[in-house]
Amino acid sequence: VCVTGIKLYRLVAVTFGLLCILQVTLNICLYASVCLYVQKGWVYFSDSIYYISSTKKTWQDSRNDCLQKVIDGYFLYKKDFTRQSKKNVWIGLTDSETEGTWKWVDGTPLTTSYWASDEPNNIGPGNTAENCGEVMMHQLENNWNDLSCDNLKLWICEIKLPP
Repeated sequence: VCVTGIKLYRLVAVTFGLLCILQVTLNICLYASVCLYVQKGWVYFSDSIYYISSTKKTWQDSRNDCLQKVIDGYFLYKKDFTRQSKKNVWIGLTDSETEGTWKWVDGTPLTTSYWASDEPNNIGPGNTAENCGEVMMHQLENNWNDLSCDNLKLWICEIKLPP
């Protein structure tokens, strides 16, 4: 009985040791990848890293650029982060598939929104459709607007980091 108990104790100790080594390895890899992005101009904020564009593009071109920068990259909205931008920016929100049904670019339906008064209204100049979302920085609260996707805006890419 004593020999079996010692073997079990060793097995548990070795398993725990291997798990610790795995955790350290994962932490180092995650830190290294975050550092790599930060060196390329990305910003760390609240468990995500962000790329803030310096050039204006259409909504689709902005999305494509995010996808080129990282495989899982997409542009989203993080209220506190976009406030730091101080400029109107595209967010990864569209109702281009079904008018009035807003979704994030990853397919997640919109559940919490911060639309400005009378938005979304889908009324662009010359009755053009407004199927893409932007954050209007001149307003502090409820600052989302729907806009024609062909407008040129700055944009933000987000990579969510694992917990």
